[in-house]
Amino acid sequence: MKDFNSVLYEAVLVAFGKILAKYDVFTQAMIMRDIGKEVLAYLNNHGFGFQETDSIEDLTMLINLFVKNGFAETLEVSPADKGDNYVWTNLYGVAAYKELYDLALNPFLACPLNLCMSYVVGKHKKKLLMHRKEFINESVTEAQYELVDDDDPEGNMNELVLQSARLFEIADEKQKLFRHQSITDTLTGLHNLRHILDEGKRIFEHAEKHQLPIAILIFDIDHFKLVNDTFGHSGGDVVLRTLADICRQSLRETDLVARYGGEEFVVILPNTPPPRAMEIAERLRKAVELAAFSDGKGNKVNITISIGINGENAREISFDAALQNADKALFQAKHEGRNQIVVYKNSGNG
Repeated sequence: MKDFNSVLYEAVLVAFGKILAKYDVFTQAMIMRDIGKEVLAYLNNHGFGFQETDSIEDLTMLINLFVKNGFAETLEVSPADKGDNYVWTNLYGVAAYKELYDLALNPFLACPLNLCMSYVVGKHKKKLLMHRKEFINESVTEAQYELVDDDDPEGNMNELVLQSARLFEIADEKQKLFRHQSITDTLTGLHNLRHILDEGKRIFEHAEKHQLPIAILIFDIDHFKLVNDTFGHSGGDVVLRTLADICRQSLRETDLVARYGGEEFVVILPNTPPPRAMEIAERLRKAVELAAFSDGKGNKVNITISIGINGENAREISFDAALQNADKALFQAKHEGRNQIVVYKNSGNG
């Protein structure tokens, strides 16, 4: 028997597919492409990156992404009389796809990869014709696709339906914008305090559950009050934005960086043991020290930062405690002369 979670998500796929097929929604290629687009966006948001190049070759990259991540055990592609033959071995969720394929008039409903493929080729005014799809046995599935020009990408969609879809897209984009604004620091473009606190707890819980190392850096600009006093607050704002750019360049894509408040910043380093955290912190410290800061009016500004690192793993202390420890280490770094890194060490005195 399959595990409950796998069957549950297959059940959702089948349920949505059956109802949409019932109302003949999937006869509209435009709708299939939109669903494929949303599937890819969801995958991207959850770490399975699909970097489109705006080339029809994206179709091959898409298929490789699915196979590489276990959508099928193997895939063999060979030329056919029209298009290509695809032979899949141990296709994931094949029972659900077969049930939908037998029900729906449009064969592309049977598989989420097909929906994503429809989106990719549709961007180039193409469409895929499926000449056949056969479930040979429980482990082998064969399909024959042909890539052809799409002379009517919107099909016979009613103009009122199209207008409604456009309004929905506008509303969706606004919602995404509001979401982005709610978690973003307006001055630096980095994440804000609210987001780092929410995400930090989630990331720490994940690290604790899977026994993964994790580190926190807290750093601030040395003598930033002097910068503001000398160059004005506008000059200080330019320095903060420049520092944010250096963070983006010096940190990894998996790291989460936010403006903690004023001239103070915090970085969460997932899956990072203490020695590696020290290397990353030193790279950042040195990048700031060597950078050419200015006040935005041509005046050079010398900037350094002090960094504190928590000294414990997530499985040993909470996110809040790790923040406090990193902050204590930062205080020590500033007390001992600034422009340096200090790792928190528990004195055992509470």
